[in-house]
Amino acid sequence: MRSIRIAKLLTLVLMAGIGTADAEPGITEKEIVLGNILPMSSSAALAGRALQIGTQLAATEANAAGGVAGRSVVLKTEDDGYVPARAVQGLRKLIDEGVFGLLSISGGGGSVAMLPIVEEQGIPAFASLSPLKAAVDPVRPTVFMIGASYQQLIYSQLKYVKDSRKRPDAIYGVIRQDDDFGDDVEKGFQRAVDELKIKAVAPVRYKRGQKEFGAEILKLRSEGINVLVAGGVTIETAAMLREASKFKMDLDIATVPTMQLLPVMKLSEATEYAPLSADYVSPLGSPEAAHFESLVRRHLREDEAAAVNRYSIAGYVVARVMIEALRRCEKELTRTCVTAKLTSGEPFDVDHLTQPISFTKERHTAATAVRVLEVDPKAKTVKALTEFAEY
Repeated sequence: MRSIRIAKLLTLVLMAGIGTADAEPGITEKEIVLGNILPMSSSAALAGRALQIGTQLAATEANAAGGVAGRSVVLKTEDDGYVPARAVQGLRKLIDEGVFGLLSISGGGGSVAMLPIVEEQGIPAFASLSPLKAAVDPVRPTVFMIGASYQQLIYSQLKYVKDSRKRPDAIYGVIRQDDDFGDDVEKGFQRAVDELKIKAVAPVRYKRGQKEFGAEILKLRSEGINVLVAGGVTIETAAMLREASKFKMDLDIATVPTMQLLPVMKLSEATEYAPLSADYVSPLGSPEAAHFESLVRRHLREDEAAAVNRYSIAGYVVARVMIEALRRCEKELTRTCVTAKLTSGEPFDVDHLTQPISFTKERHTAATAVRVLEVDPKAKTVKALTEFAEY
């Protein structure tokens, strides 16, 4: 009788252990569900769709290698249309459906709106579309960021202009969106004003979704600017360049990484500008991207491959880090374990697509080194002007 009681007790213990693993959100016997909140529509869809494709490539690669602890990695993506309210709505839907972690918490105001919920729920999450400083400063226990913030990206370009373009009396101006993305752009601009001792005019704001920038460009033209921070999300940047070109303004122009996207280049090719950009990922066509591009050829349809850009690399890197953290927790698939592995200080292999990646409890950012680039819209090329450096 006693042996029967012991056997029953062991069975209950084993069942309790299984129940603990299965009770973790997004973990079943067969699947691990990861989520994305991304702008799959709106002007930001050029970046959002590309990033989603990168995360899917990483999941496909992982599943071909056996998944994680015998489970397939499954992705669910919610389209927020680059609207904060929809971002929160999409997040709540994923939470209700059961999602273990987030590979993207969208961009701009959407990211900021979701952060309190992500923190409250203890969801491992990455700010991968928009590297906003607010996501990781102050440090939030389960939120991580790969890449430099917009502040650093803008500052790096303005420092390059100050040091290399030989315009000692230049006047600097910025056009920025009226949201958290724009706040970060302006902070990078203001840092350059303060640290580089450059002459600047007051920032000019525009409303999300704006398409015409004649008034903003005319205002900055009347103030005699020589250097412009074109703080557009995607097509807004091209619209700014076209307006400045109409007035034949002689400008050095700084932009965010979306300037490197082929559709944005095409919209800018009629201008005479070769704007600057900055980045923390290796470009397509580089030796470092060879493995990634082999995955593109092997696994993507023609229309998907055509949508791949630098945001796809960012998405792939983030997903690869999350999946590796899950594998390191194979015997304890919990959010607590994954967060501990992410903050252990141990490096994650991302095939040199970025600078080395590791996090600690005090530092939730990685691969923050950037290099300044020059974009040629006519030739559809991007070339590096500097080596990777910390700003």
